[in-house]
Amino acid sequence: MAGSLKDQLLKAGIASKQQAKQAELDKRRKQKQKQGRRAPDQDERERAAAIEAARVAKREKDRQLNEQRKQEQAQRALQAEIRQLAEQHRIDPPENADLRYHFVWKNKVRSLWVDADLRAQLSDGRLVLVAVDQAFLLVPAAIAERIRHRDPNAVVQPDAGSADGTSGDDPYADYPVPDDLHW
Repeated sequence: MAGSLKDQLLKAGIASKQQAKQAELDKRRKQKQKQGRRAPDQDERERAAAIEAARVAKREKDRQLNEQRKQEQAQRALQAEIRQLAEQHRIDPPENADLRYHFVWKNKVRSLWVDADLRAQLSDGRLVLVAVDQAFLLVPAAIAERIRHRDPNAVVQPDAGSADGTSGDDPYADYPVPDDLHW
């Protein structure tokens, strides 16, 4: 007997062709239901968890990059605003400026050619130096205050001494400074 059980039952007359077809149909339905209801195994769950973790990590990284770009854009906008304020209100020294005005910027002594009137205004605090794009511009004190609110590092601070240029613990405070000395 080399035939299948179905063939043997059909030959013996125990089952009809209709019953055989119905049995096959039922068998296929049960197999499909088993495949559809099959619980995911451990590997599939781990893979799904890893994919979700990677998705969350990528979303967080993208959020951080967007935040960093926004901060850089805000910083560039602030620098452009400072540049515009300084350029609109700058006071240019005359071409025949004959005095050098020395100031300290980032631990280095820098100088700017000015005339006597601009030097007096700088000393009184009516004019202030502002650093914009590696250049130093003279602006009125009110504009410098607006710039200082936006970026304190853009305004060149006057010396740490008192208003007359001397500090409280200066050992040479008792000695007069000659009138013709310009620093």
